[in-house]
Amino acid sequence: MKKNKKKFSFGFITLGVSILFLCSTLFLYKYAKIDDVFSVVLMTFSIIIGIYGLFQIIKDAYN
Repeated sequence: MKKNKKKFSFGFITLGVSILFLCSTLFLYKYAKIDDVFSVVLMTFSIIIGIYGLFQIIKDAYN
């Protein structure tokens, strides 16, 4: 009998890194007073990483 072993999805790690980047960008903007454009670029980059993590989770769930 084969055991149906669940495979670990790296999408959760990617999503966690994205949330970490979003929080660090928020704190960096709040306490270091960086430029608005730079913080928007960092937040956009972390949101894109988060969307990629969600796609990884969905892809692994249906494969």
